[in-house]
Amino acid sequence: MNKVTVRNLHLTDLQQPNMLPQIIHKLSQGEYYPALEKQIEQNSRLDRRKFEGFTDVEMMYYYVHQRKHIRQNRDRKHNTKVEYLRNLLQFYRYAAESRQFLKEDVKDYTEDSLLKNLRPWHIRHYQEYLQTAPLGKGGKPYTAATLDGKLTILKSFLKWLYTSKHIDFPLHEEFLGTSLSGEDIPNRDLYYHEVKQLLDYYQDHPIHHALLTMLAMTGLRVREVAEAKWRDLYLDPLSGHYRLKGVGKRDKPFDKYIHPVLFERIIKYRERRRVSIEMNPDDNGPLFPNREGDHYTYKNLSNLIIRAIERTDLPFLKQRKEKVTPHFFRHFYAIYSRQQGADIFLIQKELGHQDRRTTERYLEKVLQREQEIGMLWNQDNF
Repeated sequence: MNKVTVRNLHLTDLQQPNMLPQIIHKLSQGEYYPALEKQIEQNSRLDRRKFEGFTDVEMMYYYVHQRKHIRQNRDRKHNTKVEYLRNLLQFYRYAAESRQFLKEDVKDYTEDSLLKNLRPWHIRHYQEYLQTAPLGKGGKPYTAATLDGKLTILKSFLKWLYTSKHIDFPLHEEFLGTSLSGEDIPNRDLYYHEVKQLLDYYQDHPIHHALLTMLAMTGLRVREVAEAKWRDLYLDPLSGHYRLKGVGKRDKPFDKYIHPVLFERIIKYRERRRVSIEMNPDDNGPLFPNREGDHYTYKNLSNLIIRAIERTDLPFLKQRKEKVTPHFFRHFYAIYSRQQGADIFLIQKELGHQDRRTTERYLEKVLQREQEIGMLWNQDNF
């Protein structure tokens, strides 16, 4: 596919599963965006609707790539764009497969756009389909959390289409609520005695030992660990401690305290990889290089850590319904910090949560135990 095929993608292409990875890759690239902006400008000059002449694929493409900030690095990241496209194309393929039905079901059917032919009841049917279809892991329906994420993206897209006057019906209002209850939220709590077992298991393995310690003692996301550079580790002249600076989710900068024990394990990791251990503000290489000396992709690093944890076959892992992933260590960071007396606001700040409620969800069990009135009783009275 070349540059102009964003416009020329055909429904039959979108309906072929083997074509989907190639299509998502193509649509995730931003080189076609300026041409669409130029078309919008031309429409404005001719007093046309903003998106007049846009194909459905171009509407999805523009929505995913649309600029919202003067600084490009504040817009959606590549992986976010891929996730949005995957969900929007899943919906669009469903509509494409129902094209003949739509022709018979919709009065004044228009041939130039499937999106413009959608009606409120079609959205309700799609939500029911997603809720029951065996599309999740192991051929089961999607979990409540996955379903909520998918429908949130779709609802946002349909609302944008309506407010942009590209479609005539407020389809986004047709979705039934998908907010998660406590039972729907996966239990990703991880506790000190469990983390300690993992660290003890790998105490003679410099690679896994350092990575697990890094996750546990910083609360960083696995992507942030994968993207960390050696030059970003520095000795703070104010405190005399080592620190790691970087940029995290939503382009929020972080500056993490690195405990001496963690620093020692980072050094052992780098010695095992046979890379420099001399501090160098000009060294743009990875903090944790892979075997080739390059940065891990965050998915590869995540999979490496998941496999390392599984291989321990520790008893507490067998009691869990799902695999322990790097994200669990963010929960551990919150829980252990609270147990050590940290304020919720400070924990929220350290984890980079926008909403305090997210932090409180991480700490739900800990906060419940803190308020357990039975602990106020004197058992000797019984």
